[in-house]
Amino acid sequence: MSATFDGVASVRPTIGLALSARTRGRLLTLVLIGALVFNLGLCFANTNVLRVNDTMVMLAELLLIATALGVVAVAPGLWLPLVMLLFLSYMALILSLRPALDLKPIRDFLIPIVFYAAGRRSPDIALTDRVAWLCGLIVLGFGLFEYFFLDVYTKYFNVIQYYIARGTVVPTGNTSTTSTLFASGTRPDARNILPFLGPHRVSSVFLEPVSAGNFGAILYMWALFRAGMRRRWQTMAFGIAAIILSDSRFGAYACGAATGLHLFARGFPRFLWFALPFAVLLALAYHGFTSEAVRWDDNLVGRLWWTAHLVTSLDGAAVFGISPNKPFLSDSGYAYTLNDIGIVGFLAVWALFIFLPERNRDAWSFKMQTATYICLLLLVSDSPYSIKTAALLWFMVGSADGAAPGPDGRIARAAAGRSAASRFRLSAGSAPVRRRAA
Repeated sequence: MSATFDGVASVRPTIGLALSARTRGRLLTLVLIGALVFNLGLCFANTNVLRVNDTMVMLAELLLIATALGVVAVAPGLWLPLVMLLFLSYMALILSLRPALDLKPIRDFLIPIVFYAAGRRSPDIALTDRVAWLCGLIVLGFGLFEYFFLDVYTKYFNVIQYYIARGTVVPTGNTSTTSTLFASGTRPDARNILPFLGPHRVSSVFLEPVSAGNFGAILYMWALFRAGMRRRWQTMAFGIAAIILSDSRFGAYACGAATGLHLFARGFPRFLWFALPFAVLLALAYHGFTSEAVRWDDNLVGRLWWTAHLVTSLDGAAVFGISPNKPFLSDSGYAYTLNDIGIVGFLAVWALFIFLPERNRDAWSFKMQTATYICLLLLVSDSPYSIKTAALLWFMVGSADGAAPGPDGRIARAAAGRSAASRFRLSAGSAPVRRRAA
């Protein structure tokens, strides 16, 4: 028996194998929904049952990652063990050069590796369509509950106390008298999107509005990419609604960029997307070293200035990921990434993402959108590493890359209605398809 890059064996399926594929699909669905809502469950527990701490949050995340990894590990193939070995060896090296042990960088980058592999080896791309729609329904439903029944929501979900309990927020003297929502849950001024909705920014199951907006952009990108999916327009509407309810400026910008890429960016060379984040880093460094600004406003220009300031505040050790210091860098994903795994690790992980071959010609379009989304989001936040949204995003990328091609090399139309077992009828001799650079 031989295996392809994706671990698809050239054997006829049996009933047991078909059931196994369905079971894997169900487990992956539960894991992805769990990544979406586990913080909501812990917040409810902290408010009404018992005090939560950061260890519980970490264990919940590890359980989700381990379950996804366990589902993926049953499929044959060598590329995932090889990537895991190289990544863990590199992390062991840079962590050994730090005076204090910090395992969070390992967790941050296990999420894309594991969930990408889970998506690539999922039964079929229609599973991803269904998960995207279901997640959108959950987020919108709970978001509307929060918006219309805010008093009930805050009674059972004291968000700020949950983040204090897990160590993310430092309590202040008037914490108990302020809103129970997250700090960004209310606009101090008028909303940016549909001001008549009021200052409340809906967080839904994410507990904070930034992730809700990011999730909306992810759903929009998937629906834009998946022209043949069932409930395509409903899924896109769920994404747009999440952006509106959370008043997410970034979500709106990301949707605009994704639409432009979908319409016009067909022939851009692959190397351009590989170079993009490092070109942004160079621009930020130049601006940070040459700018004389001493304050910033909460707008696009101000956020860009602040991330440039944070990038240039890093010393040489931090650039290579071996600094003993852990400054607050969550407002700049680029600075956070360098301090997390270093420039060498970032180069390697990004190169793997860009140059890993797709099995069909369509997947490159979604990969371009995802690369742009990540490069933009790293300008203002470290939230690309949040499992709340990253699990679904990387599962989508893997699912798009691994979808079976039809005779023309594009995602097979029949894939939308294919049973889980039929994925295993594919020949082991099919080679990955690369999109030719312009």
